[in-house]
Amino acid sequence: MSHDVDLLVVGSGPAGQKAAIQGAKLGKRVAIVERGHMVGGVCVNTGTIPSKSLREAIVYLTGMSQREIYGSSYRVKPEITIADLDRRTRLVIERETDVIQDQLLRNHVELLHGTARFVDPETMAIALDSGGERVMGADNIVLAVGTQPTRPDGVE
Repeated sequence: MSHDVDLLVVGSGPAGQKAAIQGAKLGKRVAIVERGHMVGGVCVNTGTIPSKSLREAIVYLTGMSQREIYGSSYRVKPEITIADLDRRTRLVIERETDVIQDQLLRNHVELLHGTARFVDPETMAIALDSGGERVMGADNIVLAVGTQPTRPDGVE
């Protein structure tokens, strides 16, 4: 049976991204589905990269890394606001998202914004964020949707 793609990946976080790129490099027809505009997954949008970017923005704006050279009173800005930190963090997220989108484009991976669900073992229906639904058949489907932390009772 002929399918729309050889590989359909659900989730564009680190695992989904790598699976899609590897499939494309092997000459396969690849599409990747990401819910909302969260290209790069939690890692890029709300997790590791934003938290590290926030930390680095604080270090930079307070002049912490430059104090050894310029003295203990050195600051990049006299008043540092949440808006300053937010702006710098958003710039990093946008840059990372652009890098991922460019990488997918360069490797001819089709990026679909929407939510996927199985129709059968080889077919997924994708509710597109832009409206409508697209049904895609695939020889192989990779689920790389990430995880959710568990909060067991009795563990603070």
